[in-house]
Amino acid sequence: MSPLRETRLVQASVPRAASFLEAARALFGTGISAIAVVDDEQRVVGVFTDDDLLRGLFPGYLDDLRHTAFLREEPGALRARLETAGGDRVERYMREGTAVDIDTSAIHVAERFLHSPWGALAVVENERFVGMVDQVDFVETLMRQVGIDRE
Repeated sequence: MSPLRETRLVQASVPRAASFLEAARALFGTGISAIAVVDDEQRVVGVFTDDDLLRGLFPGYLDDLRHTAFLREEPGALRARLETAGGDRVERYMREGTAVDIDTSAIHVAERFLHSPWGALAVVENERFVGMVDQVDFVETLMRQVGIDRE
């Protein structure tokens, strides 16, 4: 049996028509680093990550800087940025994303985690979203399968 079928999946998604603020709130409620963005058919069209949240909250030029000590914190700037980004559609900030099938082998899921900057992947069954798998939960499932428990 696929380890994904035995791993806790987090129901964490927003429709592609969701706003940035709706996606941020959904992400906050998950305890994981990414949520799926789905179309009307529940197919994964992208992922919205904690990195995307930061990109929406702070000016884009921060991506290019190595040092920010010369920048001043401006009271109200973050609130203003949130008000600006908050109404944008999540599609503006999401990353194109592919998902792993629920029956994907453990080694392929591990490879996907190792090549992904995020600690969560979208999981699908019959091309429809079924949940997000957190990397820590996935590894814990693998360890349980070989007889190693938390304690």
